[in-house]
Amino acid sequence: MPSEHVEVAIVGGGPGGLTLAQGLKKNGIGVAVFEKDRARTDYVQGFRLRIRQRGIDSLIANLPPELYEAFVATLGQAPDRNILLDENFETLGEDAWGGGNAQGEVDDTHIEKSVSRITLRQVLLSGLDGVVRHGKVFSRYEEQPDGSVTAHFEDGSTIHADVLVGADGARSRVRQQLVPHARSFDTGVRRLAGKMTLHAAALHQISPLLLDYNAGIRPSEGHGLMVTSHRVNVEAYRRYGLIGLDDDTHKDIAGFHFNNTTSYVWWNTAYEKGELATDEMLAKLSGADLLDLLVSKIGHWHPEILNLIRHTDPSTVALLHVHSSEPVDPWPTKRVTLLGDAIHAMTYFRALGGNTAIYDAGLLVPELVAAKRGDKPLLQALSHYEARMLEHGAKAVRSSLTAMQKNVLSGRRRQQEAAE
Repeated sequence: MPSEHVEVAIVGGGPGGLTLAQGLKKNGIGVAVFEKDRARTDYVQGFRLRIRQRGIDSLIANLPPELYEAFVATLGQAPDRNILLDENFETLGEDAWGGGNAQGEVDDTHIEKSVSRITLRQVLLSGLDGVVRHGKVFSRYEEQPDGSVTAHFEDGSTIHADVLVGADGARSRVRQQLVPHARSFDTGVRRLAGKMTLHAAALHQISPLLLDYNAGIRPSEGHGLMVTSHRVNVEAYRRYGLIGLDDDTHKDIAGFHFNNTTSYVWWNTAYEKGELATDEMLAKLSGADLLDLLVSKIGHWHPEILNLIRHTDPSTVALLHVHSSEPVDPWPTKRVTLLGDAIHAMTYFRALGGNTAIYDAGLLVPELVAAKRGDKPLLQALSHYEARMLEHGAKAVRSSLTAMQKNVLSGRRRQQEAAE
């Protein structure tokens, strides 16, 4: 049986891949998205991201007006004020987020706009019925004599495409075949995070300083803690049906981690490999165990801070091994390309990862539109996209890595200085 043909096949249904699909559909280009996961619990993390102007601009360009309206209406509200505290809960200043952007980098972050990753996914999936194919695990691609591409999936199915886009994350199989020398590495940083509903925060009398500010805890020794809140507008959610509401998979989800309908306070901290425990031990610990482990490290901190950690919902506690991409030189342009974490995975510092993937989509759509209109050859369009994508992606990777090193390594230096 001959393969189905589509103009653009996208492997991966994350924010970048779905934004690309929305933009191509909006411009009348045939597109299909192949996503390996069947339910959002398979990969979506229950935390928020800070939206940057580059992400907003791409969403404006690529979403239908009614979906962009839904995106704006269902945005969460984050504090627009920063505060820096020490471990004794004394105010140090207003620089809560570790020094802002890297030198020369434009600060286009909207700190007051808090984007639920789950709600964003629901918005981006809207109107893509029949476009997104779930449970499709990409295996390999095969270039045809005319330059087009056949993508093969583990279930034995294939798709024939004029262009194949790998938007399949940091472990991208598309990248492994297209640019096998491109690598990412384990930074050695382990991020620990958790959240608590604002209702629970009121019951446990969590300090307003940790609810109404973007609060940074900078101890005299050891590693810092970042705290912020995410407030949702339930009335706005009700106006948009499933957008912003719990989807059908919620009945199978235990705990609050994947809930995107309730306001919460969220915290995160980062340690170097081996500081909390061995990776093997960490992998075996429950959320409650991880909270106990963290408290054992910061038990001398002020009770107002410990109150937040001790009463965090254990079902929301997540441990992340932080990876970052190595620089890669341009490769010969083919009808296979990459976007987002598939080519430039980065640390979570500076809130650049999700925004970069969405921005990549915003760069690729007009190039593919220009090629379809005959304004430029397809390979030239893809080459122009890759040049811009690689340039801005490399800057984002460097910036986020520098921020991670500044924040995490400074904690080690404070600890060493305290011991001397």
